[in-house]
Amino acid sequence: MAELQATGLPLGGTGLTCASYLDFLATEYLAGYVSDGGAAVRFVVPGSDEVARRWHGGLAEAAGSANCLVVALDAAETKLAMIDQLYAAVARAVDWADLVRRTLRQAWAAIGLPPEETLTVSAVAALHDLDAREAARSIRRQLETVLLTDTTLAREFRLAVLRLCQAELGTGDVIDAEAAAVLAWLRVEPVQLRALKSASLYSRIGRHNARALLLSLATWRHRTTGSGLVIDIDLNRLAVNRRPPVEQRTGLYYTKAALLDAYEVLRQLIDAADSLRGVMVAVTLPPELVTDEGRGLPAYTALQLRIVDEVRDKRRANPYAALVRLETRLEVVR
Repeated sequence: MAELQATGLPLGGTGLTCASYLDFLATEYLAGYVSDGGAAVRFVVPGSDEVARRWHGGLAEAAGSANCLVVALDAAETKLAMIDQLYAAVARAVDWADLVRRTLRQAWAAIGLPPEETLTVSAVAALHDLDAREAARSIRRQLETVLLTDTTLAREFRLAVLRLCQAELGTGDVIDAEAAAVLAWLRVEPVQLRALKSASLYSRIGRHNARALLLSLATWRHRTTGSGLVIDIDLNRLAVNRRPPVEQRTGLYYTKAALLDAYEVLRQLIDAADSLRGVMVAVTLPPELVTDEGRGLPAYTALQLRIVDEVRDKRRANPYAALVRLETRLEVVR
C-alpha cells in the first residue's frame, strides 16, 4: 500500500492524497472487508473539481479490480431526497437474470442435482435421468426453504425473487408476463398492480419499503455472488443555493426541505451499516457543505454528529475516519 501522505493545511487540518486513500480503500476495504460481507459508509471531501474527478475515476477502477459492482449516483440526476429513487438506481444496475441463475444453480446443487447450462426442470431431470415431476417438487421445496424462510430478506423481496426463479424453471407455474411484471416492480419501473396480484405483491415500491428492499438486495446479491457493491454518491449539487435562470438549468435542484430529506437518507444508510452486506457507500461532498450552516452538514445535526470529527490531529490524517479530506485546503466557512 502506498504511504499515506498528508498535506499541511492552515487551520483546516490535514488531507490525504487521492492516490493514497484509494490505495488504502482497495487494500483495507474492497479487497477483503466488503467482499467478505462487511459494510461501510464513508464521506469524502475533495479539495477541488480536479481532485473529485480523480477520486471518482479511481474509486471505479479500484472497485472493478476487486470485482465489485459500481453504481455512481449524482444528486443532479438522481433524487437522493427519496430513498426509493436511490434503491431504483441500484436495482437498475443489477443483473437480475444472472442473480436468478446463480440462485437456481445453488438450489439444484443443494438437492444433489447439479445442472449444466440449462436450468429448466426438464433439462435437469433429463440430465440426471429423473422424473420431471419429482424434480419439480424437489426444487420447489428447496427454493421455498431457501427464500421464503430467510428473514434477513424483506417479505416482498422474497416473494418477488421466488417468482423470478420459478419462471426460469419453465414449469408453467409463473408465465413470462408475470415474471416481466415482477422484474419491472423490482426495478421500480411502470407496472400495473393488477399484474402483480398473482405474485402476492400489492403495493408499489416507495419510501415506506425501499430501505428494506435495498438491504435485501444487497444481502441477496452478496450471498449469491460473493462480491461487493460500491455506491458512489456525489452531493455537489446540494451546495447550489438558488436555481439559475431557466435557460441555464440542468438536472435537479434541491430546496432546503429536499436537502434535509437527502441528509436523512444518508443518515439511514449509516444506521443501517450493521444490516448491509457487502456494500461500501462513498459519499462525496464539496468543502463548503462541511461547515455551511444553511445547506451543509450543520443544518442536519443527526447526520453531522455521525460523521464529523470534532477533534482531529493537525498533522496526521486518519484514513479510517467517517469523513476524510482529500488534498484539501482551508475549508470554506460561512
